[in-house]
Amino acid sequence: MPSINETLKNLPELPGVYIMRDSDGTVIYVGKARILKNRVKSYFQHREDRDSKTAVLVSNVESLEYIVTHTEEEALILENTLIKRYKPKYNILLKDDKTYPHIRLTVQEDFPRIEITRRVEKDGAKYFGTYVKMNAVRDSIEVLRRLFPIRTCRRTITPEKKQKPCLYYHIGLCSAPCAGYISKDEYAELVKNAAAFLDGRHDDVIRKLEKEMYRLSEELKFEKAAVIRDRINSINELYKKQAVYSTKMDERDVIALHSDDWHYAASVLAVRGGRLVGKRSYVLEGMGAASPAEVIESFMVQYYESNPEIPKEIDLQVEPESIDTLAQFLSKKRGGKVTITVPRKGKKAELVDIAMQNAREELELYKRNVLASKAKSLEVLKKLQEALMLEKAPMTIEAYDISNTGSTEIVSSMVVFREGQPDPKSYRRFKMKVITEQNDYGSLQETLVRRFNRYLSGSEDEAFGSLPDLILVDGGAQHVNAAKEVLNDAGLDIPVWGMAKDDRHRSHRLVNGTTGIPLSRDSDLLRFVSAVQNEAHRYALQYNRSLRKKRIVKSELDDLRGVGPARKKILLKAFGSVKKLREASVEEIARVEGIGPKLAQQIKSQLK
Repeated sequence: MPSINETLKNLPELPGVYIMRDSDGTVIYVGKARILKNRVKSYFQHREDRDSKTAVLVSNVESLEYIVTHTEEEALILENTLIKRYKPKYNILLKDDKTYPHIRLTVQEDFPRIEITRRVEKDGAKYFGTYVKMNAVRDSIEVLRRLFPIRTCRRTITPEKKQKPCLYYHIGLCSAPCAGYISKDEYAELVKNAAAFLDGRHDDVIRKLEKEMYRLSEELKFEKAAVIRDRINSINELYKKQAVYSTKMDERDVIALHSDDWHYAASVLAVRGGRLVGKRSYVLEGMGAASPAEVIESFMVQYYESNPEIPKEIDLQVEPESIDTLAQFLSKKRGGKVTITVPRKGKKAELVDIAMQNAREELELYKRNVLASKAKSLEVLKKLQEALMLEKAPMTIEAYDISNTGSTEIVSSMVVFREGQPDPKSYRRFKMKVITEQNDYGSLQETLVRRFNRYLSGSEDEAFGSLPDLILVDGGAQHVNAAKEVLNDAGLDIPVWGMAKDDRHRSHRLVNGTTGIPLSRDSDLLRFVSAVQNEAHRYALQYNRSLRKKRIVKSELDDLRGVGPARKKILLKAFGSVKKLREASVEEIARVEGIGPKLAQQIKSQLK
């Protein structure tokens, strides 16, 4: 690879993306430029006004490469793609604000439910938020359920099997779909209106409800019409309390930033129908050498990629580096013109100030809560480094455990802790292919062989593509020796310690085959190692149980004469489990679509 100086000499005067790597070849920064030559050279000029963040970034750069694009818009898109792929430490990587509560509406289910969650996942559900205080989200759900009585329970609802409604039905907070008191279509309309309400589209909800109220009145269904009338009145009362920022029916987002020495926070205010209806806030950790213009541009690209609702107008605190290119990019995504402005006075500027205040509060909250938690985690890792005499603090730890049911369902877990915190997206599980009998040492070795073969073969899987600083295995000295054997054969030098338990099956000491470290002397270390060990055990046991459950279900239903895969699926969907199918009467089984009385009698007699 050419040296940095050679690369700087050959930079073209074209748009493109530049990639900076450290001494290990790890990508630490990705940027885009209208003119690569001018932008990249500016990093390496020794100017007196260069800030400390830029100096730190440049001091870690060992190699430099670039990709030329046809247009600046292509560079913008490519930059975003590479940031998500490499997750560079000095870049802004937009992380959804999962620390704080969201409202989750499970629209992927036949009878969706509403709940509070701190984890935003791509599971087909709709998420609304963010809420800083838990009380706020609870109040929002209570108001919503009084307007649109949606269930919160996890009951399995089937038309064939009616259930007794719970207390929430009797106090008006649930419409009892489990008892068949509301049709699937009526319930779907409730959910659709609830989602629109949470999105801030109150006028749309009111129009739909009024139309439904008039229809029911014409059909002389006055009680149902009165219920909807009361909902409309409640929404109108709630709507009056919201801040009005324009007499026009404006549709816009307002975005502002706040920063300290190393981090930025961004806040997005949503204005719909001239009213402020929502707020989302993000912390952009360790954004490195980026200017506010760079930050707001990169943030907007990532934000609107994951949030498909792009308004007609976006008001900003600072002008992005490539405002015209960004407007074109967002207009294409929206399918209509998007205007980007930087207001300096009037109501729009006031809203920008409010967004700035929210960003400031978000960063302060992050520093108080998240950074304090991280600091404590790093302190524990420092203690662990000293106790185990490691060369550096174990910022990435992989822990392994084995679970089996005798000679069946032999599985293992790999859980990952980064900077002292669990990283569930990097968890992996293994089902033994070579080991067929109960053998913890052999199972551990097979797991490690498969895991590190993935690394050595250049796996792009984030969990397998890099090496941990420390490996912890559930067990004693023999488990450690078994793990070391695999690592030696692979030519890898990674510290391995075993998490040994006492007679009461509690985390007791760390062992490495030659020495042991008692954990009782330091309560912080004991808590941390116990948490790692328990998480590895939980994840392995969860996988074991799921496989065991599948085996049991499979063996019972697959042996039924006259029941193929399609009917098996229908029966399980109707009754939820083999146990409930066994408890059902012949008449109940016969009512399932595609079964009939004769086959129902055969199934019942075979399940006895």
